[in-house]
Amino acid sequence: MVEIIGKILLGLGLMFTGVQLLSSGLKQLSSRRFRKVATRVVSSRAKALLFGVGSGVIMQSTSAALMILASLITAGLINVSQAIAILTGFSVGNTILLFFVTMHLEAAVTFIVGVCGIALYFSKSDKYRNAFLIGMGLGLIFFGIEIMTAGVKPLRQEAWFTGAMTFSISYPFLSILAGMALGFIAQSSTAVALVAIGLAKANILTGPQTFLFMYGAAIGSTLFKAMLGQGFRGTSQQLVRFVNMFNVFGATVFILLYYIEVYFHVPLVMALLQYITPSLEHQASIVFLLFNLTSASFFTAINKPLTGWLARRSPPSEEEDLAQPKYLLDFQPEDPESGLELIHLEQTREFEQIAALFASARENQEGADLASRYEAINTLSRAIADASEMVAAMPMHHLTAKDHAYYQTRQALLGQIAESVTEGVKTIVNTRNNKVLERLSISCMESIDLLIQLALEAQKSNMAEDIALFKKLSSGNSPSMERVRNEYINSDVLVTAKDKGSMLDLTIITEKIIWLLNRLISLVPPEIK
Repeated sequence: MVEIIGKILLGLGLMFTGVQLLSSGLKQLSSRRFRKVATRVVSSRAKALLFGVGSGVIMQSTSAALMILASLITAGLINVSQAIAILTGFSVGNTILLFFVTMHLEAAVTFIVGVCGIALYFSKSDKYRNAFLIGMGLGLIFFGIEIMTAGVKPLRQEAWFTGAMTFSISYPFLSILAGMALGFIAQSSTAVALVAIGLAKANILTGPQTFLFMYGAAIGSTLFKAMLGQGFRGTSQQLVRFVNMFNVFGATVFILLYYIEVYFHVPLVMALLQYITPSLEHQASIVFLLFNLTSASFFTAINKPLTGWLARRSPPSEEEDLAQPKYLLDFQPEDPESGLELIHLEQTREFEQIAALFASARENQEGADLASRYEAINTLSRAIADASEMVAAMPMHHLTAKDHAYYQTRQALLGQIAESVTEGVKTIVNTRNNKVLERLSISCMESIDLLIQLALEAQKSNMAEDIALFKKLSSGNSPSMERVRNEYINSDVLVTAKDKGSMLDLTIITEKIIWLLNRLISLVPPEIK
């Protein structure tokens, strides 16, 4: 019995490891391309669905697709309706793995695993290593199923096991519960479906048990995602809810069809499968496809009302509103001049958000915290950088190219200012509770806050008076800088080296921010039409 249990566990371990290796390798090879192509094929729902199907075949990781699509929504590159269409097609595409493992390729798999294992040992290139990981993952899935099948076969000779299986046949809901439990543990209905196929090949599960086991796995994996979804907010939670509804709907429909077919003797799913093929393992892969196709058809039909309902239940968070571009949505790739004007407007929004970082340092502050605000700024910055790259690829006049260089330099400085201000806010918050440093901390915060607001106004107006006022107040002889400097010079009351070091950190980051602001203001801007 110990040997039997060992083989079963070994088979499961190899199979789940294979699924993980396959998913990881495919994700690393295709996630960047997925991100790039997804933003270009969402002009129609049909294209988004087809792209989703193809991506599902290639990537085999709904979780990876979900996270990438959530980031694209946050960046304003696609909307929730388009992301749902892609995920709908994706769920259909990733059923291909089950059809592949039902092929009898045992001899070829031994060569694949051997070659990939040797190649992984000697290969130094990440690109080739990912390809070998994919081959190794597929091979381990095959081996895992074969070892698990060999392990469970002797159980058919055990009276207690035969009795348990006979009992479970009489109570179909036990197969559903078993699938739910394994789906919750494995967090993947596809992985559990592979287990079901292995048990079916060993004649451990009957056809109805195999199908119910798979339906239960869809619900079980959904329960796990529902728990994780509590930690998401806004559009990310919308996508998690959609994936959960997709699985629950399909499982509910097919479980109901099973009971109707069995108890009312109406030929439905199982009759269709028997008509298509007598092979149980092929029936299992087909029913998994039908399961996903049914949910895909339903949710494609209700895409618009579903999107509205999800938006009401999980509205975008404050951080997402801050991170999402507002002007680049109208960007026309064939017009570089208009593109630069939109980039200018988005950079102004980014500067406004940098200025708002000090709100998180105020006592009793409300809204997004410092980390969330900084992440939103970085997301917006990446969207601006992507738009700038698109403009750079267009044919343009030499004066337009000069303007483009200005905005690229400006974007780099804004990124450095955002990072430095975030660091400064953290330093201010850490030193404010120190009675010795409290006055200096407040002086630094008020001085930087004032100068950032003045720099922002100067950038918006582009007027000589505003620029001159900023330079005057940010100079070394200004009252604000003199106050900060005096606070540091008169620091003899500090009794510890730690306090002295904290004060030095505070003054250094203050001067760094002011220096970066001066560099930004000193740039000669193009004339905005």
